[in-house]
Amino acid sequence: MFAGSDGHDLHRAIETLAESFGVKTLLLEGGGTINGAFLKAGLIDEISVLMYPGIDGLAGVPSIFEYSGEVREKPAAGQSLRHLTTETLEGGMVWLHYRVEARPAS
Repeated sequence: MFAGSDGHDLHRAIETLAESFGVKTLLLEGGGTINGAFLKAGLIDEISVLMYPGIDGLAGVPSIFEYSGEVREKPAAGQSLRHLTTETLEGGMVWLHYRVEARPAS
């Protein structure tokens, strides 16, 4: 199967894309849930965030990363962000670019 028997094996899905189609780089433009699943699987190596200068103050709105696992799970455990660049774009939008790295053992 493309992503394992239950369709949730993200590592296998990435391997299949590489083997079948020669995919070496993948742009993940998911919502919070798919982003959270890829984060938990350790499959994100860079993060670009575009901040639009607007506010809405809404509660219950999905975030960039949401993980639907157990409460005790920590999907970003062992990972940290290294800032690469910040760029101010037209209209006051800000582009933040980070590398996801293994967090050094303490």
